[in-house]
Amino acid sequence: MLRALIIEDAPVNQEFLLQALKPYAESTPTCSGEDGLAAYVRAMREGQPFDVVFLDIMLPGMDGLKTLEHMRAAEEQEELPESSRARVIVTTVLDDDRTASRAFISGRAVSYMTKPFRLRQIRDELGKLGLIDL
Repeated sequence: MLRALIIEDAPVNQEFLLQALKPYAESTPTCSGEDGLAAYVRAMREGQPFDVVFLDIMLPGMDGLKTLEHMRAAEEQEELPESSRARVIVTTVLDDDRTASRAFISGRAVSYMTKPFRLRQIRDELGKLGLIDL
């Protein structure tokens, strides 16, 4: 089973992702960039890194792009092999190509999903990334 981290401040979106991922992953929900980063680093240091992270761009406090930068910096600092690093799926209500580009360039996100989500979209994304068999 996959290990998923959900960094999402909207309760309805967080609950949707928890339910959508239930057949595929053990999920850890957090509500802010700071809490998500702490959970990510803790799991990495405990030798149980997350396989996938669903990361909202618009978060209170530290936004998603800054959170992603810190996550990747922590991986570098811990010398986590590239193959063990989480695939980060950036999520947002913004349909903004510039924001998506910044996520890919600055933090090496692997995918970008615009809300609202659909169950099939979540499953297809996990399959496209090679995390589950379709």
